Amino acid sequence: MLSSLKELLVEHLSTDEPEDAREHTLQLATAALLLEISRSDADIQKEELELIRQRLRDRFDLDDSEMDALLDQAESSVDTSVSLHEFTRVVNDHLSRQERVHIVELLWQVAFADGVLDKHEEFYVRKIADLLYVSQKDFIQTKHRAGYTG
Repeated sequence: MLSSLKELLVEHLSTDEPEDAREHTLQLATAALLLEISRSDADIQKEELELIRQRLRDRFDLDDSEMDALLDQAESSVDTSVSLHEFTRVVNDHLSRQERVHIVELLWQVAFADGVLDKHEEFYVRKIADLLYVSQKDFIQTKHRAGYTG
């Protein structure tokens, strides 16, 4: 059985950890946050999953087998996680403010991927943005850049 993200954090976030292990932990946390948004309305759409795959592939330069393994592990981590803090802590520890803002924009893109912004999706994007210390101004700007027209 795949280990939970919490166990991965304990294992992989030491200062003498190899760079590739830290990168994998960041990939896992990012994938988990994107999956959380797709799951938030209890109706995961094909468009959302395709967008998640595309954005993760672009961001982390993953091939198909690496992507499948990452998404399987992220899904398992989401299933066993206690809170979003497990994922946002990794992102906060490893990414700059601008990169965290970009993550919020990706969350909005996933929320808009099926053409419907569900209130639960919006709630979770807001919650994650707050946990990533993204300002209200950046939160609104990323929403518009991602395609909000309302």
